[in-house]
Amino acid sequence: MSIFVTGGTGFLGKQLIKELNCLDEDVHLLVRKNSNVKEIDHKRLKIFLGDVTNVRTIREAIKGCKTIFHMASLVKAWTLNPAEFYQVNVQGLKNVMECAMEEEVTKFIYTSSFMAIGPSNGKLNTEETQHDPDHIHNHYERTKYTADQLISEYLNKGLPIITVYPCVIYGPGEITEGNLVVRIILDYLEQKIPGILGDGSKLWNYVFVTDVVKGHLLAMEKGKIGEKYILGGENISMGNFFKLLEALSGINAPRRHIPFWIAKLSARYDELIARISGKTPKHTPAIIEIYKHDWAFSSEKAEQELGYTHIPLKEGLAQTLDWIYKTRGSTRTKTK
Repeated sequence: MSIFVTGGTGFLGKQLIKELNCLDEDVHLLVRKNSNVKEIDHKRLKIFLGDVTNVRTIREAIKGCKTIFHMASLVKAWTLNPAEFYQVNVQGLKNVMECAMEEEVTKFIYTSSFMAIGPSNGKLNTEETQHDPDHIHNHYERTKYTADQLISEYLNKGLPIITVYPCVIYGPGEITEGNLVVRIILDYLEQKIPGILGDGSKLWNYVFVTDVVKGHLLAMEKGKIGEKYILGGENISMGNFFKLLEALSGINAPRRHIPFWIAKLSARYDELIARISGKTPKHTPAIIEIYKHDWAFSSEKAEQELGYTHIPLKEGLAQTLDWIYKTRGSTRTKTK
């Protein structure tokens, strides 16, 4: 049973491929020409150059595979050409699903995002929560929501899809835009965070990367065709997140609170400079709008049906800090 993987060179993907070693199956990995594959460890890995936007390369790489992990996604806060989000996140998914239909795969695990479900705003989101399409904030959120709408269409065509929704993933690994939390922690350790947005009460759901990887494997093993599973961890406010970092690192958390309107003005300036320079802005007005909402989720369904579990945020952050100190050569820590 060969396994086809897209997005395997990303923060999450590299760790999934490492775990697939235990299955002792061939893994067909679709990678773009300039992707970094040096750290990918799999004894039966077959690399195919290509892209999810190129059907010919997908068709070649997927041959002989009966299980699919489609994780490829454009995970960015901003890009100079917004059409790239649609090309990768929507059309890319459609391309892979079409090729999977041709290959008659037996299981298709699609990695969506908590953002496809939408903000919770005072409640706890589940797999049944419906996103309001009139209140979408940026191109990433919009295209992940749009991609989700394709799933029912292809389920009706007979494609055996299982959808997983990771929440905010953090932990040791490559520092990419998909590993936003580690970038925030690095800024925190260097005391570069000017303050907490708003009153710091908005909730986010943080999940350790290895728990998400295990959730994917459980979805493959026990997931029911057509079902959706949220892979989350703890719901915690931004203010309490920084208090936890303070307790673990010994570095004082920011005390200043930045009003959203001031942050948005600054983000408009950042985005303007980005349009001129072509460099990714640190913040955009759309990102500030996202931070104005709660993003709280329940993983109860995955726990009950798959046996999914997650470690406490304090434990995961402690492991992440230890990794940062080892890789960055810093010893400044105080774990409680």
